[in-house]
Amino acid sequence: MVTLTPGQDVPRDIAVDSTSVYWTATSTVMKVPLGGGSATTLATTPSAVYLAIDSTSVYWTSPVGHGGAVMKVPRDGGTPTTLVASTGQNPGGIAVDSTSVYWVEGGNNVNGGTVMKVPLAGGTPTMLASSQGNPVDIALDSTSVYWVNNGGGTGTADGSVMKVSLGGGTPTMLAAGQLFPTGIALDSTNVYWVNSGSHAGIADGTVMKMPLGGGTPITLASGQLDPTAIAVDPTSVYWIDFGTFSSDGAVMKVPLGGGTPTVLASGLYAPAGVAVDSTSVYWTNNGNTGGTGTVTKATPK
Repeated sequence: MVTLTPGQDVPRDIAVDSTSVYWTATSTVMKVPLGGGSATTLATTPSAVYLAIDSTSVYWTSPVGHGGAVMKVPRDGGTPTTLVASTGQNPGGIAVDSTSVYWVEGGNNVNGGTVMKVPLAGGTPTMLASSQGNPVDIALDSTSVYWVNNGGGTGTADGSVMKVSLGGGTPTMLAAGQLFPTGIALDSTNVYWVNSGSHAGIADGTVMKMPLGGGTPITLASGQLDPTAIAVDPTSVYWIDFGTFSSDGAVMKVPLGGGTPTVLASGLYAPAGVAVDSTSVYWTNNGNTGGTGTVTKATPK
């Protein structure tokens, strides 16, 4: 393992391109070279949680208590642009394609959530789906938007995996009866997600997949301790076990077809986000106090 940058203030979501690693922290959007070095502050913001990147910009969402905004900044830093000043709800997971920025808004646990998009340059947001049960994370392919709904709350298996056309329409439920799903990822054939479980210090979380067009959900791994983020490459699925706010977090992987999970890193304090490229797996650690978080990678993955 290599610590790319220490001393971060609660680093959260993470993304990677061919040169750099990007992440959100309590009030900043940051990047560092793939090999480590001096971290660059791309933007200072009231709060930043979920993150997405494209070839020109970094995009993020801020919780409703800090404005509920959807923002972007050039990948080399500069003046942030507000794409949506205040969503009025609680924006969460964010994704981007060649024309639009997409995000989910949590709303409330009684079907008040929405799935939204806005042009890359900003403008009037479009609602793609409404009446969702607390959506938290989002992913895209060339035709559809996919997301996970937490559902009614801890200990209740009423979460779901959903999709809708990029242009909106009637949402399709891909999987129901999920126990607090929190993260989602795609490849060309399947949708993958993590179910955090009961959040009671019980290792009842799972890693799941199913075909993009629907079908029977497949459990790739069970007995996980609060899995919260997920990534996928051509051979494996990677996820974060957040743990119990002590040094019991981990970074895990399993083959796309399932099997025995591999522990890539353990003894972590509240790891939060995960990303992969062709050689390495990257993750953020919250740390046990402010300013003790890290961005770390493991090579090979």
